[in-house]
Amino acid sequence: MARNVTAEEIVGAARELGQEEFTRGDVAAKLGVEKPDLRKGFRVARKDGKLEKVRDDEENTAYFKLTD
Repeated sequence: MARNVTAEEIVGAARELGQEEFTRGDVAAKLGVEKPDLRKGFRVARKDGKLEKVRDDEENTAYFKLTD
């Protein structure tokens, strides 16, 4: 069953990863959910300025970092 993950959950999981840069896949794995479950929460976190997109790699995977 799909689960909508909140921006706060995403930011918390990203902190727990202990990495400067991370992907949606990294956060999804940490939370035990599928990447599509993160869509709304990622959008809110980016809009609120908690996450910033850093780059895309050669396979077009987006990398993010925490801003706070």
